[in-house]
Amino acid sequence: MSTEGKTLEHTVLDNLAMFISPDKLQTLLVCYIDDSEKLLHQLDDALQNDNAEEATRLVHSLKSTSANVGAIQISELARTLESLAREQKLDEVRQQTNQLSELFDVTRVAIQQLNLMKG
Repeated sequence: MSTEGKTLEHTVLDNLAMFISPDKLQTLLVCYIDDSEKLLHQLDDALQNDNAEEATRLVHSLKSTSANVGAIQISELARTLESLAREQKLDEVRQQTNQLSELFDVTRVAIQQLNLMKG
């Protein structure tokens, strides 16, 4: 999976914008960034402690919240990592966490640029 291409699915964001105000959408995106950063740190801790159950829970949460805000590439990678963690394949999860972090960084920038355009 490449970090090139579409980082955010704008259709999802447009659908959200039909139901919530721009301020609330911006707050939602800021919360997504903050929560995702925490999840990624917690995932690192879980992997360091060989805790497959916690790793599974964390990537499941990241998968869901990412899909909700249109961060489809993160959601898809998290889905893969969730399956690997469920199967206790933590070495394979560890191998892909750098890619997950890089993808999150690209997504965070895309969200920040989106917020700047609204401001």
